[in-house]
Amino acid sequence: MRHRVAGRGLGRDTNHQKMLRRNLITDLFRHETINTTEAKAKAIRAQAEKFITLARNRGDAERLVELAEDGKGDDLRLRLTDAQTARLLRLSEADQGDQLAVEARAIAAHAQKLVARSITDRGIVNKLFHEIAPRYVSRPGGYTRIDRLGLRHGDAAQMVKLSLVEEE
Repeated sequence: MRHRVAGRGLGRDTNHQKMLRRNLITDLFRHETINTTEAKAKAIRAQAEKFITLARNRGDAERLVELAEDGKGDDLRLRLTDAQTARLLRLSEADQGDQLAVEARAIAAHAQKLVARSITDRGIVNKLFHEIAPRYVSRPGGYTRIDRLGLRHGDAAQMVKLSLVEEE
């Protein structure tokens, strides 16, 4: 019985699942589109979107400094934890610009470390934070699209194309 067991097993043991997910997400960010089975695409879609959201919200230190200096606490609360928001706003009100910049860079670095736990290629982490995430700053979610391609000839598995949505 699978009581309280979340996620998709994909017919593999735990370590194999982890590496499969890491490799698929890394390839998705590397090529921005991958062809895979429907089950694998649905298994990694949520994690890939969480990484993009993390990079979009916390990856740009300059933007965090701007929001703090403008006193936009509500926007910061949407992007950061309450403690991080309070620290940035407190530093901004005290006119400690250098310390504010250091704190914002620390938040951005921490976000990169969180993503780097699953994506082992440092170049892909940089691509996610500097190329992919800035595209979706004005988009509230839904960064990936699954398009059906048909059945695979060998075992009739449903094949799909998982791709990052292009911003209009």
